[in-house]
Amino acid sequence: MAKILVVDDEQDILELARVILENKGYEVITAKDGNEALEKVSASKPDLIILDIIMPRKNGLEVCKILKSNPKTKSICILMFTVLGRDSDREQGLKAGADDYLVKPFSAEELIETIKKYLASP
Repeated sequence: MAKILVVDDEQDILELARVILENKGYEVITAKDGNEALEKVSASKPDLIILDIIMPRKNGLEVCKILKSNPKTKSICILMFTVLGRDSDREQGLKAGADDYLVKPFSAEELIETIKKYLASP
């Protein structure tokens, strides 16, 4: 079973993503900020990370750069997941090392289809 870490400082987004992903058979871990995300990655080795950009402590761009520069974590797929929808925002996310970029609000279908591009279905 693929393990997905969802990182967002908004509890309702974490819960919505958890429900959508668990209903599709994924194992879901959550974190509320960048520092917690780095701890969870180290402890649980997720297959994919859904990462918000605007968060307290470390933002998603910082977390992405840290993970993609570490040989132990650079192969983990990272999907940026944010309200920042301008082309320049998308460019910044991809430059930080993100594999893909989703803009909130999102649909369950869009989230699952994007994940399926990177992970086999459970």
